[in-house]
Amino acid sequence: MTFAYPILGYILIFVCLLLILLIHKQHKKGIYLKTQWGKLFMKKISTKNRIPHILRRFCIIVAVICFCIAFTRPQWGFSLEKREQVGLSIIFALDTSKSMLANDVRPNRLELAKMSILELLKSISRNQVGLIAFAGDAFLQCPSTADYGAFKTTLKALNTKIIPKGGTNIASAMQIAAQTFEKNAKYKQMLLLTDGENLSGDALKVAQEMEKQGIVVHTIGIGTPNGSPIRVTNDRGLNEYLKDKDGQVIITKLDETMLQKIANITHGFYAPLGNAGEGLRTIYETALKHLPKENFESIEKMPVEHYAIFASIAFLLLTLEPLIYSWRRKRL
Repeated sequence: MTFAYPILGYILIFVCLLLILLIHKQHKKGIYLKTQWGKLFMKKISTKNRIPHILRRFCIIVAVICFCIAFTRPQWGFSLEKREQVGLSIIFALDTSKSMLANDVRPNRLELAKMSILELLKSISRNQVGLIAFAGDAFLQCPSTADYGAFKTTLKALNTKIIPKGGTNIASAMQIAAQTFEKNAKYKQMLLLTDGENLSGDALKVAQEMEKQGIVVHTIGIGTPNGSPIRVTNDRGLNEYLKDKDGQVIITKLDETMLQKIANITHGFYAPLGNAGEGLRTIYETALKHLPKENFESIEKMPVEHYAIFASIAFLLLTLEPLIYSWRRKRL
C-alpha cells in the first residue's frame, strides 16, 4: 500500500498521541473520583455506564484515525487508463549483446547507456517513450507510454542475459521499432544505442524502408574505435575475457561507419555517446528539442485510490455514536 500524501501521516501520529493523552487524562479523573466518592458508589456508576461509554469512545477514536488515513489518500492495485498527451513519439533501442560488457567506457558500455537514457528523460518529459532491447533478436520491453516510472523500471532491469539469442541484429530492432510507432504520428524518432557491430541482418535495407515510412533513426555509438576485451563471469563465478573458437581474446570495437550510414539514410544524426553520455544530450539539442509537439493517446498504469473506504467507515462510526449516546440516556 502506498500513499499519495504520505507527509499527512504525521497528522495521524499527532492525533493518536492526543487521543492517548485524553485517555490518560480520563483514567486519572476516574482515579480521583474514586478517592472522592468512594469505591462502592463509583463501581455502581461505572457498571451502569461502562459499555455505552466504551463504545462511544471507540467510535470517535476510530473515526478520527480513519479520517486521517483518508486524507493521506491510500492506494493499492493499478488500473490502465488512456490519457491524451502532447509531445513526441520516441523509441529507444538498446544493444544488450555481450559486447556491451566491454569497459572501454565506465562502468561498461551497457551501464553507461542506461544511465545516459535516465539522464535524458529529465529533458524529454511529457513525451511518449518506448524501449526495445536487442542482441541476436529484438523484443519490445516497454510499449510507448508517458508513464516514465514504468519505463525506468524496465530500463534498469536490462542486462546482457535478457535476450537469449546471442549476437547483434540491429535490423531486427529497427523492424520492431517500425511496427511500434503509431501510423498517424508525424514525428517518429528512434534512438539507436549500440557499439555498431552488426553481426546479422541487413540494417541498411531496413533503414531505407524506415525512411519511406517517415521514421528518423538517430544513432549513438557506444565504446571506442580502439575497442576493448569483453569481461564475463564463467560458470565458477570467476571473471574472464570472452574468447573465440580459436582461444583468442575477442576485442570489440565501435563501428561508427555503419551507424553513420543508418542515420544518413533516415535523415537522422549520429553522435558518439562519449565517456559521460554527452552524445544523447547532443542528439536532443540538435534534433529533438525544437520538433513540433503532437497529440497522442498514452496508456498509463495508475494507482487505484481507496480513501473512500476509510472516509465511509469514519462517517458510519460518527453516525452510530449519537445513537449509542441516546441508548445510554434511556438506560439512565
